Amino acid sequence: MSSDWTDPSNGNTTPCEAVPDVEGASPAVECCIDNLDSESRRAIEASDKSVDVRYCLQRCGRCYTEPFFVVDGEAITGADHSTLLETLESGVTHDA
Repeated sequence: MSSDWTDPSNGNTTPCEAVPDVEGASPAVECCIDNLDSESRRAIEASDKSVDVRYCLQRCGRCYTEPFFVVDGEAITGADHSTLLETLESGVTHDA
């Protein structure tokens, strides 16, 4: 299944291929760059997990108060980002 994506900044259209939902696939993990300190950034870089570091995830209240990742659209929180990475590596992808 494919669809087209149009870049609003220049009007160019790019064909996109839909990614099928594959059981056992790695979860999509995102974090806000403003939620990371230098130690957290190093931990993410050293991790085997693929973490998409973004400018803003529009979860500002949570971003200012606690470390979090967004996993498949759902926020998970922890004491720090290293703990969150360990949680992801263990296969748990939701708050307990």
